[in-house]
Formats: sequence, C-alpha cells, structure tokens
Amino acid sequence: MSELEPTDSEVRAFTDAGLAVELVDRYPYAILVQDREGRLVAYNQAARRMLGRWVALEVGSRVGCLIIGCRRPGGRLQEVCLHERAARHAGPLPELRIGLPGGAGAEAAWATVMAFAPGRELIVTELRPEIVHPPQEPGGPPWTGGPRLRVFVLGRTCVMNGDRLLGGRWIDNRAGHILKLLVAERHRSVFSDEIVARLWPAAASLDTRGLRYFVHVLREQLEPDGSPTPPSSFVRATRGGYAIDSERVWVDADAFEELVTEGLAAYEADDDRAAELLRRGVELYRGEFLADEPYAEWAFHERDRLRDIASDGLRALASLDEHAGDLTRATSTLTRLAELEPFDVDVHRELFALLLRRGRRSEALRRYETLRRRMLSTFDEPLDFSLSQLT
Repeated sequence: MSELEPTDSEVRAFTDAGLAVELVDRYPYAILVQDREGRLVAYNQAARRMLGRWVALEVGSRVGCLIIGCRRPGGRLQEVCLHERAARHAGPLPELRIGLPGGAGAEAAWATVMAFAPGRELIVTELRPEIVHPPQEPGGPPWTGGPRLRVFVLGRTCVMNGDRLLGGRWIDNRAGHILKLLVAERHRSVFSDEIVARLWPAAASLDTRGLRYFVHVLREQLEPDGSPTPPSSFVRATRGGYAIDSERVWVDADAFEELVTEGLAAYEADDDRAAELLRRGVELYRGEFLADEPYAEWAFHERDRLRDIASDGLRALASLDEHAGDLTRATSTLTRLAELEPFDVDVHRELFALLLRRGRRSEALRRYETLRRRMLSTFDEPLDFSLSQLT
C-alpha cells in the first residue's frame, strides 16, 4: 500500500470527522467542534473564512482555547476555560463577546459554547461576527450629489446610509424583505401584486394597500433623516409597483460582477490587469447572495447566477496564481473554489495535487476522504482516482 493510501482506521477517523463537518458545513456562522481534551474534531466553511488566516484549523489541533482566550494571562478568562465549564453545564453558556486579531475575518465575534448531551463528549463553539466596521465600497466614491445608499448582499445583508449602519430587526421583517426582493430584481420594476405573491403567498390578509404601509416603513429606515418625504431617494414608486433607484443605491453584487467580468475579459486577452481585477472582485464575494434568506425561492436564480460568476473568477485566478508560482495564493483560491463547488471533482483533484506538491499530506487526505464520502452518499459514485496517482 502506498504511504498516501489511507488505512482502515484512518478512513474511519476521517469519515467520522467528515460527518460532523457535513452537518454544519452550510451553517452561516463559524462552528468549531472539539472533544473534551480540546482537540478539534470538525469545523465548517464559515470558520475557515473567519479564522483561517489567523490560526491553522487542522483536525486534532488545540485551537479552541486560543480563539476564545481561555486562561489567557491578563484576559477576562485567565482563570476559566469555557470548554471545560460547558462540559459540566446544562445547555449553552451565556454569550460572550471576544475580540479577534487582524488576520481574522472579523474584528470581533459573539461566542456561544455548549456540550452535546447526553455524553457531553463533544463541545461546540459558535462564532457570530460582529459588524464593527461594515464592508467598504471599493474606491470609496465621493458622497456628493445627494444621498447614497450602500447595500451589501453577498453574505448576510448589511445596509449603510453614508457612514451610518442601518441595523435593526427591520432587516429581517417585512420592510427588509421588500428591500431584499427589490435588490434581487434591481434591474427592473416589480409590480405590487408580484411583491405580495412572492414574499407572502400565505398572507391572505395582506394586499397592496398593506404593502404600501410596509414600503413606507422601509423608506423611513433608509432615508437620511428617517422621513421619506416624496419622492423617496432610494425606493421609487413606478407604475403599479416599486424599484430600487440605481442612481442612488450602490449594491456590492453589481460591483463584484463588474470587476470579475472585466477580469475574465482581461484573462482571455492575456492582459496583465487580470489578476488584480479578479482578486478585487472575488474579495467582494463574502458569501452567497442573501445568505440570511437561504430558503427564499425568489433569491435562487440570482444566487446561482452570482455563484457561477464567482466560480469562473476563482478558476481563472487560481490558474494565474499557479502560473505565477504563488502556490500559497493558488491553494487559498482553490480552497475557496472547492468550498463553492463541493461536487466538482476536477476542482478538488487539482486542490489535492497542489496540497501534495506543498507537502500538506494530512490536509489532502482529510479533504480526499470528505469528498469520497460526499460523492458516495449523494450520488453513490466512488472517486475514480487515488491520492498516490496525483504525485
């Protein structure tokens, strides 16, 4: 047997870890699963995005206490390990705000730690990023010529008026749903009855008159002074419906698409600007379109379209990085692409080969076993290659 071929015990270990990963992999917040000895058992994609540039997330490593700050001299928890306390506690521990270093994907996060009952053998840590400074519009255009709204919909929704974050429960209520639908259909006007039918098909009591009230609430939230004196700066009334005013509303999805499209054209033309344009574009892709509305059917088409653009951009960028000899960047780019395309065997095979070239055999083996199990459980198809064939 090749030294790269897994033994039965290794397969069982990696399969068990892969199962835990699969259960939490699509969760929008960072999840870390560790055993009572503090060893990392599994983590999801959100954890890699948030923490991967700061700590080495490797199965078997002890990073949970490092991230939380357990028993850190001079810290708030210098006498306490939250993971040990969670193992003795019924239910989740109280939420705790923790600061994250510059290399992490957020400046701060809210941490919740709890043990799995009944055996309490696994400790789960959830990290929700705190928006301290929301994402910035590339280039920082001047705020002249009247009010301007910035809407970030790649990942969880974030809305800013100038430099002011417009947070609150309204984003997840009916007024926020209207904004999200109008952003999903931002290149056209949406009829009032269509808005009602698509957002609240079961709400028999809500008609277009009720819709006008919630549009009024939305405008109050968006306008600079909270008073949507007609005409609204951002949500225009059209004949029979409503539309986003594209002259006043900047959407990160549009900036992302423009940069990646231009970058792909430069890539095809062998233009030196391709890598820079693609990198700027894919950096804007913080997550799937309207990640906070995962089951909204009206968001599916735009989510799939933008995911395809991100996938094309990452493929081209990985090729450029590898051609330039920057294997670290190429690995990072291919990892993002593999997370975006979990069933694309060719992408994963390319990532495995690159990991092996860099001597990262443990990670290659772990990812190989996760993909093997995923393909078997979903399509009943085995992988048609082994790791030893990639060397």
